[in-house]
Order: sequence, then structure tokens, then C-alpha cells
Amino acid sequence: MPQPNILFVFSDQHRKHNLGCYGDAQVRTPNLDSLARDGLRFEHCISNAPLCVPMRGSLLTGRYAWKHRAITNDLPVDPQCPSIAQQLAGAGYHTGYIGKWHLGGIPRSKAIPTGERLGFHEWKGANCNHVYNKGYYFDEDEQRHEIPGFQSVGETDLALDFIDRNSAAQQPWALFLAWSPPHEPFNAVPDEYLQLYEPQSLTLRPNVPAELHEQARSWLRAYYALITLLDDQFGRLLVRLDQLGIADNTIVIYTSDHGDMLGSHGLRNKQLPHEESIAVPLLARWPGHIPSGTREHLCSLTDLPVTIAALAGAAPWPGCDGQDLSAMWLNNDDGLAAALIYDLVPCHQAEDRGAGEWIGLRTPQWTFSQDGHGIPQLLFDNLADPMQLSNLAKQPAKSALIRDLQSALQQMLAAAGSYTFRPWQQMIREDAFLQLWNDSQRHFNRQPLTE
Repeated sequence: MPQPNILFVFSDQHRKHNLGCYGDAQVRTPNLDSLARDGLRFEHCISNAPLCVPMRGSLLTGRYAWKHRAITNDLPVDPQCPSIAQQLAGAGYHTGYIGKWHLGGIPRSKAIPTGERLGFHEWKGANCNHVYNKGYYFDEDEQRHEIPGFQSVGETDLALDFIDRNSAAQQPWALFLAWSPPHEPFNAVPDEYLQLYEPQSLTLRPNVPAELHEQARSWLRAYYALITLLDDQFGRLLVRLDQLGIADNTIVIYTSDHGDMLGSHGLRNKQLPHEESIAVPLLARWPGHIPSGTREHLCSLTDLPVTIAALAGAAPWPGCDGQDLSAMWLNNDDGLAAALIYDLVPCHQAEDRGAGEWIGLRTPQWTFSQDGHGIPQLLFDNLADPMQLSNLAKQPAKSALIRDLQSALQQMLAAAGSYTFRPWQQMIREDAFLQLWNDSQRHFNRQPLTE
């Protein structure tokens, strides 16, 4: 049997709750819904580090952020980390990366040198650009090219070109396509997509406070519009696989790096343990190999590179924290007992709202987090309270449960190399991040840390 091609598509800040196949009847996502119908829909995929940079680093290396060193936004990934691209290349794959990278540090407009691309062969990447009507990318030779029109449409054009060129060869290919929406800003959403949604008719999640309803409906309208735009681009990819006759031998995956609060609990953005921040879509199709249906077992984004490598016949690599869950994909074997969730260092939005570091677990039933001093912050029973309206962390009756969860957390950290979770300023100073952090802070005209 020939090795399968791999089309791995991931967007930015797309929470699980806003896809038709996950039960949202308001948003229009026919192409992603068709992927879910023909393939697998994972009900409980967790973003371990719900922030762009640390989670993207883990998606490509299979390591937690303190190991790949991209611990918060605008700090670079360790280019010496083994990656999924290198493992696939070792198994005979030709690899490509298109779209948002955000693992190159500052400035966001920089070109990424060859040695800092984690081993991808073809390159059409931008470190980080969210001005969607002024898109661009750098090629393999670090030459900049402007993208006419809307950025994600142009990136999809590049993806179609990659698929066309490489599908004619005998070598299997693996393409990683990283779209930047539905991450805000919402000021450049094409009007044809905005007009699909009337804000006053949109139903919000029940945990959005009443005083935010008008603003949240405006956010949700633009969010939906960007999701539908991406869905149209995803449909173009599926059509091309069919036209080339390679759909049956291509693993197609869709996910996102983290979610978006969009007003739930009165909050925006991410970097939080709540479901709107950590619960992401995961859809996969490989006809004749991955059966269609759903998976109720828990999994996490850090498991994805290890699992993809196993499906492709690539060798495992040392130092991975993610687990090979290919048996769950293929045979519905068990998933994770718990997924580690964390925010090591608050980036700008979180720092501005006074947030600090946190770490915890998401189990099939519980969401638990504590701060850098080990003080419990949140405890939610996701079965009894799916909207997470009742924080049980301070209830004496839950003290034994919290001790059990803290014990499980320590065991998980020990298995990952005895990492000591600490207040974020202490970690920055003690783990040789101070220069990188302060350079980033100064770049954005923010206060550096003292030594």
C-alpha cells in the first residue's frame, strides 16, 4: 500500500462550538461538515496551551512549551527541536508549509531563515500577519511576495499549486496549511460573508453576560463570516483532491490552535482554562482506513504530530510529550485519562487584564487549574455544568477531589521530565528567557522585567 499524502489544515482561534458538525445550526460550514460526515469527528480535543505560539510549537514538535522554548507569543521556537516535518522527511515525504508561522520571535514581519523552519522543504510562510487584506509570504529564498485579495484565499491558491505539482510525483507529500482567521481583527471581513449573518438573530452561548450581548453578537457575526470564508477555501481543497483522484490516499485533517471566549464569562480571546478557550475541532478523513463516526475519548493537540507520524509510517522521535493515539483513530481504542493544560506566561492581552500563569488538567469530567503557587483557581464539572457557571474550587466538599487532581498533575509533570511550575516572572528569570522576553517587551513598547 502506498504511503498516504497528508493535508493538515489548521486555523487560528477557532473554537469547537462554532461548526455545524459540532451542533451549531447558525454557522454555514458545509465543507467541513462533509469532512466530519465522511471521516472522524473528535468530540473532546484539547488545546494544551491555548495561545498561538506555544501551541503551534507543540503541534509541530510534540513537546510541551517549556521544552520547545516558545513559551509565549513572540518568543521563538528552539530550531534544534525535532519536528514532524523532519520525521516525515525521514520516511520519504516531501513537506511544505504555507501560512502563519508565529514561531520566529520578533519582529512579526521578519522572514524565517531556512535553519529556523523545523525542516520543511517548501516554504510559503509569514511569521505573523493579521492584516488580512494586505497579506504576504516569504518563499524558500526569503523573498517577499504580496498576496492580492484576502490572505487566506491566496494561501489556499498556494496550497492548490503545491498539491498539483507534488501529486504528479511518485513521492508522498505532506502539506501544513495554516490560516490566520477566524482570529481577529474583524475590520477586513469581506462584505459578501458578513451579509450571510444578521447579528440580532444570532443566539449566544448562555454564559455570555447580558451586558455584553450586543457587542458579542457583533463579534460572533464577524467570526462566523470568517469561518464560512475558510470553509469555502477548505471546499476548494477537497474538490482538488477529488479531481486528481488522490482523495482516497490522502489523510485530511482540520483543527485549530485554540479557541476564543467571544464574551463567555465576560471574557475575550484565549489563555484561559475555560472550554471556549481550550476545546478545539478535530476532524480527520482517510477513506478505507480511518472509519467514519465520532470519538468520545479525550485527546490533545500535542498528540497530533506523534499520531500523524505513526499513521504515515514515520519513526517516533525522542523527547515527545504527545502520545501516539493512532489506535484510537483507527480502532476506537482508549484516549487520554487527562490532558495537561497550561499558560506559562501571560502575553499582552492576559497581562493587561491582570492574569497570571496557571496549570491544570482537563479530564473527561473535570477542568481544574491552579496558579504558580499551587493555589486552586478553577474546578468545573463539565458533565453537570457544561457552561462552567459554577466554580467548585473553594468548596470544602471538593478538597479530596482537588488533592487527587493535583496528584495526577504532578505525576504528569514528572513523566514529562520533572518540570517545576512557578510564577511566570520566576520562570523567565530562572530558565534563561529574560533577554528574549525583554527584547520582545521593548519591541512592543511594554515594560521589561528587571533582573
